Amino acid sequence: MWDEALKENGQCWKRFCAPFRNVQEGSMMLVTTRCPKVIEGVRTMDPVNLEGLKDDVFWNFFKLCAFGSEESNNDAELERIGRGILRKLKGSPLAAKTLGRMLSMDLQASHWNFILESQLWELRQEETDILPALRLSYMYLPFYLKQCFAFCAVYPKDYKFQKERLAEIWVAEGFVEPQGGVPIKVIGHRYFEDLVARSFFQKVGGGYVIHDLLHDMAQKVSEHDCFILRNKSDFDKVPQNVRHLYVLPSHDFDDSNLLTLCKYTKLRTLICKKNLGQKTCFAMAHWCTNLLRMRVISCAFTNKLPDNIGNWKHLRYLEISRACPSKRIPSSFCWLYNLQIIS
Repeated sequence: MWDEALKENGQCWKRFCAPFRNVQEGSMMLVTTRCPKVIEGVRTMDPVNLEGLKDDVFWNFFKLCAFGSEESNNDAELERIGRGILRKLKGSPLAAKTLGRMLSMDLQASHWNFILESQLWELRQEETDILPALRLSYMYLPFYLKQCFAFCAVYPKDYKFQKERLAEIWVAEGFVEPQGGVPIKVIGHRYFEDLVARSFFQKVGGGYVIHDLLHDMAQKVSEHDCFILRNKSDFDKVPQNVRHLYVLPSHDFDDSNLLTLCKYTKLRTLICKKNLGQKTCFAMAHWCTNLLRMRVISCAFTNKLPDNIGNWKHLRYLEISRACPSKRIPSSFCWLYNLQIIS
């Protein structure tokens, strides 16, 4: 649980618990959190503080991630350096997995020593001590993967990604570099699979998710580029030079708030999950007038496109709700000569 669950003076938590009031005697609810506020707000007994994995188990797991095997016939110098790095990971499997996968791609002692002696280990964190390890894993990504992963910070926590859809958006954003005659969409898929191999995505059911701590790290490295609008108060917190925005379907704001987004003229991505009914097209018309650098637009619950949509000359990806098929396509639609995907 995050401390957001205690907003509205705890009413969110009370609503969540309401269905569980009439349960069999002896039933229990187990809550895990890294937020002290949550502990004080929901606990009915003393909390149990979880520690990291024990040294021997942790070392075997780290070797599996870094060397691909738990055997002890690895390079002795790398094992010595690896044990030094291990002490900095606080017993966290996530830190061992992400950093171990990164180390496995360069088995040079000089590279491992550089990681061991990095100043990032000195960063102080309030909620976790493993963020430096995650930051190091990010720092050593190739640039093209850095920008693809950092972009994912615009999506909310626990968002389930689809490889096909995300790769298409990366292409539309210009993050995917052409490679000879290989279809650019295939290259986008390779980027995604590379991030999965490095443990930046985890496969869950029919999609992929980003671990909460990795999502925190992504938001940290893209704090001026990506922003999520959850409620009305967030409109005053949007970075002036924001590039990518995600609007959650809150009842706390209306179309007048969304019109204020017109001042963020460097916007390239707008994913709007807010249902404005008939006012959706009205808001989009204002965006088309002011937000002329748009590359990706996803607008739910609209059954009409604005007449001035042709202003979005740079638009490459357009997604509108399939539940609300457009009955009319404005004539200026043919001006979208950069449009690659409409869904």
